[in-house]
Amino acid sequence: MLWKNNFIEDSLVEKKSIEWGISKTLTRLLLKKQIVEKEEVEKFINPELSQLRDPFDFENMEAAVSKIIEKRNSQEKIYIYGDYDVDGISATAFLVHVFRDIGIKTNYYIPNRMEENYGFDKKTADFMKSKKGKLVITVDIGANSIEDIRYAKSIGIDIIVTDHHKAEKEEFDDEYILINPKISKTYKFKYLSGAGVALKLAQGLYRKLGISEENLYKYLDIIMIGTVADVVPMADENRIIISNGLKVLKNTNVNGLFYLLKYLKFQHKKITTTDVSYFISPLINSLGRIGISKVGADFFIENDDFKIYNIIEEMKKMNKIRRKLEKKIFDEAIEIIESYTDGRQEKKILIKSENWHPGVIGVVSSRLSIKYGVPVILIAISKDIGKASCRSSNGINVFNIFVDMKENFIRFGGHDLAAGFVAKIEKLNEIEKIFSEKINNLDKEKVQEIVEIDMKLSVNDINKELLQDMEKLSPYGLSNKQPLFLDENIEIKTIEKFGVENRHFSGVLKKNNKEYSYIAFNLSNEIKNIKDLKNLSIVYYPERIVVKDKEKYNIRIKSIK
Repeated sequence: MLWKNNFIEDSLVEKKSIEWGISKTLTRLLLKKQIVEKEEVEKFINPELSQLRDPFDFENMEAAVSKIIEKRNSQEKIYIYGDYDVDGISATAFLVHVFRDIGIKTNYYIPNRMEENYGFDKKTADFMKSKKGKLVITVDIGANSIEDIRYAKSIGIDIIVTDHHKAEKEEFDDEYILINPKISKTYKFKYLSGAGVALKLAQGLYRKLGISEENLYKYLDIIMIGTVADVVPMADENRIIISNGLKVLKNTNVNGLFYLLKYLKFQHKKITTTDVSYFISPLINSLGRIGISKVGADFFIENDDFKIYNIIEEMKKMNKIRRKLEKKIFDEAIEIIESYTDGRQEKKILIKSENWHPGVIGVVSSRLSIKYGVPVILIAISKDIGKASCRSSNGINVFNIFVDMKENFIRFGGHDLAAGFVAKIEKLNEIEKIFSEKINNLDKEKVQEIVEIDMKLSVNDINKELLQDMEKLSPYGLSNKQPLFLDENIEIKTIEKFGVENRHFSGVLKKNNKEYSYIAFNLSNEIKNIKDLKNLSIVYYPERIVVKDKEKYNIRIKSIK
């Protein structure tokens, strides 16, 4: 792991701190994020809903909104058709809420991951027709083909596709109403989640009807959860959505979330993106990946207390099943890897099985990537199709690699470090061959994992003001990383390992005769070869934690030498 520490000159920090009227620490951290103008500082520190972009910057927004209003005026039924992951489920639930609130007859459909095809198809169109649906709005899922859309139109169903996956315009995209920031020429922010695109559609509709958009924002916590779950860049509109959505969540209008926060004992704590990623999203995701997908949307929409209670119980049950499946797949994968590597260091891992559940291989591939330090592709095979999930390591952009071999996939999608594909079995050997060649040709220096250090800071200098400054920079995520600090002459006094394969450890560290509790995730391999624990350097950040109703500071170690 390479440490990189291009620190900002003190004279520039001094000058900007005076100009901006903020602390030197906050100034230094903002400059590290390449924020250099006072106007940018204000927007970054105070991400307001008024800063959201105009929804009518989308080329097709006017047509989409007019079509929805037409169905509302004629009292015809609209179906929201969403993906079975958290992003798709939350986008679906949000549109159902905001459409029903203004008198639109709205129903929703989430396909079953194990039994149905991905994307809108002829079978779906027939179902919607049988239920008297006149307009289908897809969220986070797209359509399988132009033929499916043409078929729907031939049986009297209009289609609006809202999506954020594909990045290239196709020949037939002008035949239907498509809202997708990635292929829009006029919408300048390209990285909205599926839920974020749904928000823009609702903004356009309410604005056209002259209804206050404040009526939308009472459900912003739903959009926030989908945005966090989709791991999109924490910038521009996503930062605004997440920052304000976390505030809405504290006093949520969504019955399901109210009871889920009680179950998680989150009612009285400051909820962060980490809480959403590690506690809230997995519970919702378990329904789409293991259980009945539609129940995930029911969770956000249902108001009956007893039904909500049953859904949360189902979440807990499905989450336990998910964990068992993950352990089973993880153990099987380790056995396969160890049998063919024979202790050799691989540059990538690609393994497949007919015994694996496609809904949980993503988490397992992530754990394997951390363990072995290489990109991992796991493929769940069913009949003649392989469904793959890939997690990367050392900064290798797997999505770009997939783009270069897209002709081998039925479909693919994802982000720089997390992607997936669906392919026919006969294509898997060719996929593995090309993927291996691409990985082998990468410059080793470029793929070495780099830890970017923001500034030197002794753990002795952590105080309330520092933590307040760090809160102003949050929420953190892709494109807005948690600030990292360097400290030296650290002594690790105690080490207590925990987690699967003892990957993590915690304990007490010491600096200048003062002791602090610390925790280090996925760093057991880094410390096992260190002989002297009395003169260490650490890259870390401080966090505020509550222990037995008392607030204290904790050191989160990110790297150690």
